[in-house]
Amino acid sequence: MRSSIRTRLLAAFLVVAVASALGLSVYFLSELESYGLRKLEERLNSESLVLAGMVAAQMNASGEHVLSQGRAVALRDELARLGPMIATHVRILDAEGVALVDSAEPGDIGARYDKTPEVASALEGTRGAATRITENGRVALYVANPVMVNGRVAGVAYTSATTFSIRTLLRDYRLRLGAAVLLFVVLAFVLTEVLSQWLSAPLRDLARTAVAFAGGDHSVRVRPRGSSEIRALGDAFNEMADEVQTVMSELTEEERRKTRFVSDVSHELRTPLTAIRGAAETLLDGDVPEDDARQFLSTIVRESARLSRLANDLLTLQRIEGATGELPITRVDLGETAQHAIEGLAPLTESRGVRVILEGSAPPVLGDKDRLQQVLGNLIDNASRMTPEGGTVRVLVSSEGRESVVRVLDEGPGIAEEDIPHVFDRFYRAQASRDRSSGGAGLGLAIVSAIVRSHAGTVAAASRPEGGTAFTVRFPSAAG
Repeated sequence: MRSSIRTRLLAAFLVVAVASALGLSVYFLSELESYGLRKLEERLNSESLVLAGMVAAQMNASGEHVLSQGRAVALRDELARLGPMIATHVRILDAEGVALVDSAEPGDIGARYDKTPEVASALEGTRGAATRITENGRVALYVANPVMVNGRVAGVAYTSATTFSIRTLLRDYRLRLGAAVLLFVVLAFVLTEVLSQWLSAPLRDLARTAVAFAGGDHSVRVRPRGSSEIRALGDAFNEMADEVQTVMSELTEEERRKTRFVSDVSHELRTPLTAIRGAAETLLDGDVPEDDARQFLSTIVRESARLSRLANDLLTLQRIEGATGELPITRVDLGETAQHAIEGLAPLTESRGVRVILEGSAPPVLGDKDRLQQVLGNLIDNASRMTPEGGTVRVLVSSEGRESVVRVLDEGPGIAEEDIPHVFDRFYRAQASRDRSSGGAGLGLAIVSAIVRSHAGTVAAASRPEGGTAFTVRFPSAAG
């Protein structure tokens, strides 16, 4: 079972806290022990020097050159008198290292110390000191200073004392130390719990938000807080969530468009297919007058052509919107392109009794000349269908700022305000007069919009105050 980050933080903090406490405790106890030993050695050395000086002064005063039994008795009496003021163990040794005086009871008078390193140093005329561990684990310090009489070593002032060590301290105060350690662990645990809760709170919030996001609530976001790393993680999560939400919205919209497209195509196909089937079944029944038969065949041809136009428009729109390659870019004169479109539509516009006028000029644009001619051709064809017989379609080419602009104006009934946002949608018809009888499938303006967008341009429709509709196309002008 995997542990949470809070548990890991708690364990890590406890380990660090306890290890730090133990390490600091050992360090400070060691320093305390070293300090105590230095001070004790200084005291022992001072007492040894005072004692050596006192013995030397007495011997010089009496003219003695060696420590005698009589002098030893006098020194024992003197130590007995000073005993309450001396806290250390004091011995006075003769020139052979034999104990003549011992402040302890019963003492070890007569014992030889000439083999101990510190006494051997003192017998040679220099100060000696040593540290040893006693049987009960305490630390014992020994200091020996020579008693100098007339430049010769007449004896040794030998002092010693015992003090604590870390081991004896832990042994003597184990209950107190145990209670202190337990209290420290409890306090460390409480503090660590509080810290781990505080540090892991932003991560828990992030985890809850991530679970909610994964569950489908794409509106949730993290409030970045905590350390810089956690805030960076929260910001990264929010950026990812924004991107995912955008993608999901786009996918939802795309799915909606596909569903509507399938529905629209099905609707568009139903009428011509029904007409073709009805006419074909009537002809199959036989015994149809020749005039009626020709009318049914004409219906089949007309609706078949309409289906062919619909299929061609759909393929054109798919190629434009699904194109992944670069357009064949050239410098295109919009006035010249509009003129070619007008000439190509001349037979159709003349049959409708509509006149088309081209006015103005504009800087060239970069684009695919054939596609741009298709845009203007579709707009002019659409305007001529909406303009009554005897009317005029005006194509105005101009320059506005850094844009080359083409406006196609008709004299039709105009567009209702509520229809304007939808005129470039697939299969959308603003009114019944622009329905199947006019031959359109509702894809011409959708093709116009797709081509214009692929050229980094814009297209808009608006009703004219004096009547009719104005379609305005804008392209970035080519520099130079």
